[in-house]
Amino acid sequence: MVAAFPKAVSLVEYGKGFEEGTLERAFIETFTAASDIMMALPMKSADKGRYKFRRTAELPSVAFRGFNEAGNESTGKSTIHEEGAFLMDEYIKVDRAEVDHLGEAERAKQERMKVIAMSRKWTDTFLKGDNSADPREPDGIQRRFNKLGTTLFHNSAAAGGAALSLLQLDTAMVAVNGVTHLICSRDMLPLWMQAARSPTLTNSTIIIKEKDPMGRVDINGNPMPSIEYNGVPILFGYQPDDGAVILPFTEVGSGGGGAVTSSIYPVAMSDERTFAIEAVSLQVRDEGILQGSPFHSTHVKWDWGLVNEHPRSGARLTSITNEAFVA
Repeated sequence: MVAAFPKAVSLVEYGKGFEEGTLERAFIETFTAASDIMMALPMKSADKGRYKFRRTAELPSVAFRGFNEAGNESTGKSTIHEEGAFLMDEYIKVDRAEVDHLGEAERAKQERMKVIAMSRKWTDTFLKGDNSADPREPDGIQRRFNKLGTTLFHNSAAAGGAALSLLQLDTAMVAVNGVTHLICSRDMLPLWMQAARSPTLTNSTIIIKEKDPMGRVDINGNPMPSIEYNGVPILFGYQPDDGAVILPFTEVGSGGGGAVTSSIYPVAMSDERTFAIEAVSLQVRDEGILQGSPFHSTHVKWDWGLVNEHPRSGARLTSITNEAFVA
């Protein structure tokens, strides 16, 4: 088990705390390669499964003074908040006959499939988790950043939404304290690429890089391309497969109409902004053949949660349709 970390670190750095060749390190490397959001989001330890923090409610006043006058005395106000970790226990069971006939590689394949599925579940929960609907999971950023005009913005008020306005995106981005990433659907990636080629949007600073500057690789170990908007990296969730993408164009816009819109989330992923917490570090245990059964069992345990310590550590821009961007 790796040591607790008081400061937020990325999951990639966290994984380096495990020795080479351990199941935990292998699982974390697969986790992060399967989801660029999981790769980017930092993490902290949660003592006894709870993370307490103060959120500034009012800053203290500051004033000049004259000669022979007392200095200004003022105390700010803050509120105490608490977030918890949520339990994740997964078992990977493989028939011993599959291992006998096909070798240990078959078991490793099943474990890899489970890790990818867990990474997708983690990503979906980070975005759309709803603790009121299921108290076993944390609230995702959609429920956390929902104050209209402060952390919630609408790209268009028209029925059915409208093409992304980069002006509206800029408005949502500047509302975030220290924005580090944009999160959107992979279905929107072709629109970003089109916008980067558009002569009418040449000053929008959309940059496509063949290789990620951080050296990230995908689930197959290939260099990951990256795209930035005004210096802010864009994340698209998990790697494409036959499953659904994150944030598909299936949301109803703010003006009503059909379910044909999507959202973009500008987020500040950093210490004292938005980050993940864990009460129990990721643990992977080979339980061997279960007694009285023909199954090999691997147990994966990880108790984690989410925190948006700063109230302006993220925002949501809704009502975006699948059309070419406008300025």
